[in-house]
Amino acid sequence: MSLSGEELLLVIVALSAGAFVQSLIGFGLAIVSAPFLMMIEPSLVPGSVTMVTLGLAVVNTWQYRRQLSLKGLGWAFVGRIPGTVVAGALLFYLSLNALEIIMGLAVLLAVVASVFKLAVEPTNKNMFWAGFAAAVMGTTTSIGGPPMALVLQKMDVVRLRANLAGYFIFSCAISLGVQWMAGYFTLWHAKISMYALLPVIICSWVAFRLQQYVKAEWVRVGLLGLCTFAGAATFLRGFS
Repeated sequence: MSLSGEELLLVIVALSAGAFVQSLIGFGLAIVSAPFLMMIEPSLVPGSVTMVTLGLAVVNTWQYRRQLSLKGLGWAFVGRIPGTVVAGALLFYLSLNALEIIMGLAVLLAVVASVFKLAVEPTNKNMFWAGFAAAVMGTTTSIGGPPMALVLQKMDVVRLRANLAGYFIFSCAISLGVQWMAGYFTLWHAKISMYALLPVIICSWVAFRLQQYVKAEWVRVGLLGLCTFAGAATFLRGFS
């Protein structure tokens, strides 16, 4: 596997754009960048995207550390563990296309429920299943944000960003381990991710400086829009 200079630049631009969106909304790096990376070099997904997301999550957690409160996310962490085990098995045994169809449809149904005010409350049960779904989606496709974001959508915007970032540190680290064991993450993926890290941090810093001008309603609309795009793209990709 190798990338030309032009391809590497496009990969860095795509990841940096995703980092800017995630730093404003709370998630979205994979949703923005993964489709472009799939066109440039499909093997970069999910490994390199997950590693960059991990690095960005560390930066975002530090930026919003004063608003970070993981209380209430405990059941999401619990759900993450069996979800990652299931995802690892799926990477070995199940067609990725079939998985994408199922997970994409699930995200779209959750978005419809949110639009029609059928709120998904952050109960222990819902947090467990959100963590489980995020583990399966994140480990297999690198797009793990929508399930958690939909459950936490009523949270204060700044706390939403902080808590999602804290959750992503835990979830991405586990996903990388499973991807490595399944052969989806290698030293080459890590090398490509490191090239993108500095531009990603710069874009995150710019977004952090602008976040005070972003209204809460804009974040919610952006959140639902990104979830819709992620669900539809994942669902349709399953038929390709």
